[in-house]
Amino acid sequence: MTRKTLFSILAPAATLGAAVCTVAASTGEGAALTGTQTIVIEGHDWGPAVTKTILTLNAEVAPDSVTPESFQVTEAKESFNWAALGDDSADPTQHIIVETPRTVTAAYTCDAEGNPVSGASVNIALEMFFDPSNGSPYCYDLFTGMNAVCTPYELAIALADGSTLTTGDGTPVASLSVETAIDMASALVPQLEGVDLSGSFTGTDGRALTYGSYVPADDGEKHPLVIWLHGAGEGGTDPSIPLLGNKVTALYGEEFQTIMGGAYVLTPQTPYFWLAYNEEGSWQDNPGTDSIFLPTLKELIDSYIADHPGIDTSRIYVGGCSNGGYMTMDLVLNYPDFFAAAYPICEAYADAGITDEQLEGIKELPIWFVYASNDDTVVPDTYEIPTIARLKAIGANVHTSVFEDVHDTTGLYTMEDGSPYQYMGHWSWLYFFNNECEEDGVSLWQWLSGQSR
Repeated sequence: MTRKTLFSILAPAATLGAAVCTVAASTGEGAALTGTQTIVIEGHDWGPAVTKTILTLNAEVAPDSVTPESFQVTEAKESFNWAALGDDSADPTQHIIVETPRTVTAAYTCDAEGNPVSGASVNIALEMFFDPSNGSPYCYDLFTGMNAVCTPYELAIALADGSTLTTGDGTPVASLSVETAIDMASALVPQLEGVDLSGSFTGTDGRALTYGSYVPADDGEKHPLVIWLHGAGEGGTDPSIPLLGNKVTALYGEEFQTIMGGAYVLTPQTPYFWLAYNEEGSWQDNPGTDSIFLPTLKELIDSYIADHPGIDTSRIYVGGCSNGGYMTMDLVLNYPDFFAAAYPICEAYADAGITDEQLEGIKELPIWFVYASNDDTVVPDTYEIPTIARLKAIGANVHTSVFEDVHDTTGLYTMEDGSPYQYMGHWSWLYFFNNECEEDGVSLWQWLSGQSR
């Protein structure tokens, strides 16, 4: 049930059309530079952003000729045609190409990985402005309910009017031609370094899951396993989408890994929705019953543990958001003695489907619920609030972080009136990934690290 609705929604524009973007200087003879580009993607609160492109040219460029004002960048990418939702035509175009200028905030000569260098180089890094509405390489499709990498995703690089470059030997650059097409497979994603995205598993029932996996440094000690279950928007067969779509990269970061003392991280991905509960694929009206993926997911977890003897089987933690929060509850309700703790976020397991017997079964399991009161996607009155009340009534080991809304806490993004930028109330997972869930002075991350079965 995670929905990426913050992407730029602009009127259709002409596509770039050409394989390269060529800009000729207005003066005389000079060097003709050609090249390719490699983008850098970073995960943020709202999802991924293309924050930098690295040009690789056929000749070195002098560093003092490279400035942010020297370049113009135009992004052209697939976008869902939100305007078509009100179109009465028989076959409105659901996907369009949207063209948007990207502001260059920094430019410098660099190495192939985008690190600044002081001298001339065949590589130039262009850092670009990004925010919750600009720079995402993902396209959310309202009809499928999922994110996918934009196809196409292009960046047209041009020299600004009146600007020029010089080569390392001082020759003026007469033309600059850089391929516009972006190879997503070669994109640099620093936050995913050390993460294995090649995992796949087929259960005994024939259902297949893909997954990402992170293994901490081997220090001869046992380490906990942290399982994250993605929201509805991150299903499919590309395990990088769940990791960047919801800032799951925080689980590989130094702060989380230090608090956990080093942790294995397993991020299973369903090709559809965890909430699917019958062979027809029904999911949106799940009345509070088991997922069709439950047996396969449990088999995957068991198989992963068997393949990694460094996992401390007394410290297996499971959590997820929305659709993944539902799957978290489905797992613990069916395997209450397997996990050491659970952290469901804006969880979508209908309370009406949970029996008193099931709640008695998880009474001793430490569970920390997270949600925002203004969530109108998974309404707390139907999901978390009654379940939490019932658990507290039987003396269960339950903890909560309840927020009034979901807003930017970095100070970087604001509304027009200067107040913090408001995200959808459903996006309460942001507080978890930013380690901002606390109870009695103890953070959820700290609490999680201390749980043992």
